[in-house]
Amino acid sequence: MGIHTHFIPHKHQRRKRNLIGSTVLALLLWIPSTLFADISTLERIIEAEHKIGYVGIRLRTFTSSRGVRTLEEYVIHKPEDAAYRKVVSVVGERQALGGQRNRDEGQRDDRRRNRDENNRDNRRRDRERENWRQMRSLFSEREIKLIAENYNLEQRPAEEKIANHEADILIISPKLEGKPTKRIFFARENGIILRVEDLDTEGILRDMFVYTRISFDPETINNKWKSFEKGIRPQPRRSRSVPIAEAEKILKTKLIQPDYLPPGFQLKDIRSLKNRGRDLIFLEYTDGLVNFTLFEEEDRPRRQDDREREGTQIKIGDTTVYQRKFGSTDAFRWSGAKIRFSLVGAVPTPEMQKVIESMIKKIDKK
Repeated sequence: MGIHTHFIPHKHQRRKRNLIGSTVLALLLWIPSTLFADISTLERIIEAEHKIGYVGIRLRTFTSSRGVRTLEEYVIHKPEDAAYRKVVSVVGERQALGGQRNRDEGQRDDRRRNRDENNRDNRRRDRERENWRQMRSLFSEREIKLIAENYNLEQRPAEEKIANHEADILIISPKLEGKPTKRIFFARENGIILRVEDLDTEGILRDMFVYTRISFDPETINNKWKSFEKGIRPQPRRSRSVPIAEAEKILKTKLIQPDYLPPGFQLKDIRSLKNRGRDLIFLEYTDGLVNFTLFEEEDRPRRQDDREREGTQIKIGDTTVYQRKFGSTDAFRWSGAKIRFSLVGAVPTPEMQKVIESMIKKIDKK
């Protein structure tokens, strides 16, 4: 019987195929561990922020309605306790991104708003210098689960040390367009966050903080805690979580919830707040990383100067909606069903308008 030698691989071909197979296997083993982090990496970071004590100095830069502010803060955290921060100094300010505003837009109103915002910022800055403020956990368990559904997680080593600590980076990037990216730099040794960068949908850095000094030494933490403990008085939250029935009792009417939510978003909480003697209900929505808030209160006649500050009028259906800038995001106000609504959050404007449209249609059907 003849032997079909063309079915027998040559030794050189076998070696080549073995090399290719080994390379592919190595890549398959390497990619999950160095490029794609699972959610346990984020859980490790959040757990470390709860269990590991630290004390340090950090720079915090954020975008406000008046521009970009940079503060130097002292931070202290005892293991199994909350973390607290206090402003040490204001490093500087510069004009907000986005260029100059149109000079034809009511300069007198702008000057008045700027004066009011300056006064509010000054009062807030004084409070921050005088008082310690409690720092909340970066993400809740529910938000971590939503992040796993809506975002990709990628881990890689940082190129340089942060505050003399070797660091890794966890990059949380969106699976869908139109959402931001967060980069978390954490200490390789224990998972404590050393730096956080928040990038908008266009990849522009908007907010960040970075530790310039940080210590995990228990003795140092205890000594600092003893010296600061008397001045640390946690303030209770001004709002509280309420069930729908209680929210409707406060509003004196039915609570209106949107029929449309942007992809990946869920209702996070319903809360009650008393502001300037008025009762407010607000609904918090999140996709794990991004939040937007819907405020509802009993509608009331507005003064002339209130109407002047409402913003630009747009039409959604037959309803007049007022749109204005709120920091780097858009805020919307409108009325219906004896309720005054406000919607604000770092969500693209077209998506916010779809949320409003779904609520207006819901009211019109009644």
